[in-house]
Amino acid sequence: MDRNQTAVGAGALAQAKRKFEQWRRTPGPRERIPERLWRMAVAAAAVAGVSATAAQLRLNATELRKRMRAAADGRVREEAARFVELPFVGAAPEPECILEAEEPTGTKLRIHLKGGATAQALSLGRMLWRDTA
Repeated sequence: MDRNQTAVGAGALAQAKRKFEQWRRTPGPRERIPERLWRMAVAAAAVAGVSATAAQLRLNATELRKRMRAAADGRVREEAARFVELPFVGAAPEPECILEAEEPTGTKLRIHLKGGATAQALSLGRMLWRDTA
C-alpha cells in the first residue's frame, strides 16, 4: 500500500470514527447502526482493512466482512424509508344527479343520487313518469 493510499484510508477511518462516536453519544434508546454509518465503515475497511476498521469503530468484524461482500456484489441495503410522499392526483368530482317529481296534489319526491347510482337515473326517471302518466 503506498503512502497516498494509507493517508486516504486513515482519513476515511478517522471520519467514520467521528461519525460513529457522534451517533453513539446521541441520547435515547439505542437503535441499530444506520446504513449510512455502515457504508462509511465499509468504505474505510476497503482501504484500512477489516480488522483495523472493526477495532477502531468498535464493530463486529464478521458483520463488517459480510457487508463488504454485499457491497462488492452490489447488494447494499438501502436505508428504510421513514417518510414517503405520494403525489396528489386530485380526485375527480363525483357525478351526482337530483330527480324531483311533484303530483298535482302537492306530494313531492326528491331523489339525490351520487357516484355510480347516477347511471340508473334515466331508467328511474322513466319508471316514475310511466307510473304517473
